[in-house]
Amino acid sequence: MKTTQAPDIEKIVRYIRDNVDRDITLDDISKHASYSKYHLSREFKKQTGCSIKQYIEAIRIEKGIEKIMDDQGSITRVAFDVGHKSPGTFSSTFKSQTKLSPKKYHSESTRAYKFLTKWIKKNDVLVHNESSAKTGNSVSVRVIYPPRHAHKITCVGLFRTAIPKGEPVVGVATTDKLEITLDNVPNGRYYLLACEILEDLTVLKNYNLDKNHRQAILSPITFSGNSRHCFDLTMRKPIDSDPPITINVPAMLMRSFAIKSKKNRNS
Repeated sequence: MKTTQAPDIEKIVRYIRDNVDRDITLDDISKHASYSKYHLSREFKKQTGCSIKQYIEAIRIEKGIEKIMDDQGSITRVAFDVGHKSPGTFSSTFKSQTKLSPKKYHSESTRAYKFLTKWIKKNDVLVHNESSAKTGNSVSVRVIYPPRHAHKITCVGLFRTAIPKGEPVVGVATTDKLEITLDNVPNGRYYLLACEILEDLTVLKNYNLDKNHRQAILSPITFSGNSRHCFDLTMRKPIDSDPPITINVPAMLMRSFAIKSKKNRNS
């Protein structure tokens, strides 16, 4: 097997996507790519920021979201269609990544979409902090879209894993600002991700984020007391090797707006 040259990750990812609905294994992938399992695993994580196992899991959830939002049968059928061996495993994995159960996903997503189509007109900023603790850590981000692109809602967040699961440690959503600072970041190592939502005004395209502008820092960023980081993120359309974004961003923003409104009423 080849061991000297770096594997073609784009080609490998296309193979994974084409075969993810069956019980695909690392052995299958390494044989297809003609690389040792060790070398392939190391290079895959180096180039994508996640393991092959994590990538397969996220692809299955991404496909599950598409089928659920498109009303393609029961949860049991969806689970088997996307390569899971049991509906229970699919449901638990789905909820850990999206923070919603498969049964509630469609109704909550539709409600959140209606909220966003109104919120986008407010020129507002929503800030999410997992912790209320104050720190000296921050990261400043300048988001750069392609020329003449009329951006809609820009979301920037710090996550514990390269493939985001659930809500960010710190995050911001904005309809107009493209220079953003995330303050009070807890000590730790996090991955920075930016994506655009409501780019396409159809419901499905705001939950299956496979066409939306995005950018990420693949290496974890360390915060340790008074860390201050700065990044320019040049937004682009997804490439095959980009890890899927499976978090339910609209539902997360709707929850953040509800929390913000409650604080304003109580202040």
